[in-house]
Amino acid sequence: MKQLIISVTGRSGSGKTTLIEKLIVHYKSSGKKVSVIKSMRHEFDTDPSGKDTFRYRESGASASIITNGRKFALISEITDGADPLDLAERFFSDSDIVIIEGFKEGNIQKIEVIGDSEESPMFGDDPDIKILVTDIFLDTVLPVYRRDDIEGVAAEIEKVLFSSLKF
Repeated sequence: MKQLIISVTGRSGSGKTTLIEKLIVHYKSSGKKVSVIKSMRHEFDTDPSGKDTFRYRESGASASIITNGRKFALISEITDGADPLDLAERFFSDSDIVIIEGFKEGNIQKIEVIGDSEESPMFGDDPDIKILVTDIFLDTVLPVYRRDDIEGVAAEIEKVLFSSLKF
């Protein structure tokens, strides 16, 4: 089976994380292995100054992993221009589904979650947005699902976004 990758995008506070949590539960319950990549535009730090992994990278290591035998975290600089799609292929090749939160600029099929932000929705300017999830009325030809209709959203993902793939 080919790996399925989708982006869930929307304005800050729109409910992207909540939708992704529900999609994870839905797909896990049907035996799928799901991974998630959070794509952000601002800086973040998971490697505090002075800690061992930080010191390794400061010494010149291109990457370091911290593990306790039950989980691990990889800390690495991106030097090859990798975007979330590249990272999905590189690190989640054994996943059935990879959900990328964010990645508005990506050339990938997307679901837009629309909350009560005063900013206008993005679907009018982004032809890659194929499904809308919102509790407000929208006049559009795109399929629109309410936030609590996870079965409907999942069915639409399979119908619209991945119809050419064996799912």
